[in-house]
Amino acid sequence: MALSSTLVAFLAASEVQDSWNYHPCRARCRPTALHMARKKAVPSEPAYWIDEMDNVAINDDGNNRRIKFTIRGNPKVLVRHRTARGFMYNPSKASQDLFRDCLLEALPQEYHPIIIDSGDSDSDEPTVMFPEHEFLKLSLTFRMKRPNNHFIGSKPGSGRLKPNAPQKYYNNRSGDVDNLCKFVMDSLNQVLYADDRQVVCLNAIKVLDSDGDCKGSTDVEISVLNDEDENNIM
Repeated sequence: MALSSTLVAFLAASEVQDSWNYHPCRARCRPTALHMARKKAVPSEPAYWIDEMDNVAINDDGNNRRIKFTIRGNPKVLVRHRTARGFMYNPSKASQDLFRDCLLEALPQEYHPIIIDSGDSDSDEPTVMFPEHEFLKLSLTFRMKRPNNHFIGSKPGSGRLKPNAPQKYYNNRSGDVDNLCKFVMDSLNQVLYADDRQVVCLNAIKVLDSDGDCKGSTDVEISVLNDEDENNIM
């Protein structure tokens, strides 16, 4: 019984397809299920955030006014301004904006900087918690994010620190403490104080984070410099 022309064409096409599928060279080129499966997007961790358990502590009592807060996230240094195509820019701007946004999110509304429009944009300065005539004391504790090799199986997590991991101090290249201070001081300009030149007393320390997942944080305390502070310094 003669086969129809349609059936012959179909069988011929199937034979060609089978030869392509089993060709040793082309078999290696065929996409597998592993290659075809889309990789699941892993959400990136924010550079800075506020923990729900962290509260902004404020004492608004006359000359003893002070504020204390914590910003979660691995502390960063202030990168020097750079010039590209004739324009100067701040490489740290995005990180500083996130740092400020976290503070403003946790800061009570009555302590937010207030900008009063006087009609002269060059002279409009925000009203801040610590006005320009006050001299300030700034205390900073930088808790640096731990590297993976400090954890059992190199897998970070709460309670997974190796017994022989450095406990507090660690000489790594995570940033000089002075540049860490510059990042915070510059970020808080016109947010909590008018200008970081108001800071005349600075205490800072850089340690390894040993809290929870050890992802790092910055503890900040700002207070008006009083006679007792001056006596302790002098």
